[in-house]
Amino acid sequence: MTEKKILPKKPTGAIPIFLWWLKKLFWVGGRAICPRCEIGPMFESHFQVRKQCPECKVVLQPYKGDELGVIALGYFLTLGPSVVGLLLAYAYTDWSSGQLLAFFFLLMTIVLIGFYKNIKGIWIAFIYLLTGLRKRL
Repeated sequence: MTEKKILPKKPTGAIPIFLWWLKKLFWVGGRAICPRCEIGPMFESHFQVRKQCPECKVVLQPYKGDELGVIALGYFLTLGPSVVGLLLAYAYTDWSSGQLLAFFFLLMTIVLIGFYKNIKGIWIAFIYLLTGLRKRL
């Protein structure tokens, strides 16, 4: 007989549900662990998402074409730190506009690639919160 995994319980009440939702979205998703069981890792490597969670067997990417959401989320999550970096470079260096523009694009690329796993994890957690990532669709 296989032992059934005990999944985390969803709270009741408006504020506890909202805090649970934020925890799932940013804490669990940002750490790139399964949003359903909060144990299994989502990724096999930095860019490769597992087909299923090794713990609870939920399908982590049930929908084809969800990359557009990851791209949009990645853009918005990397824009803030990159603009701050650009403003600091503008204030503390005497770079030309072309150099500042090149720095901005390089910084955006580095942040996006460096945090891709976290951004993708947040997106998968968001999809889980909307659909439940059922085992079979």
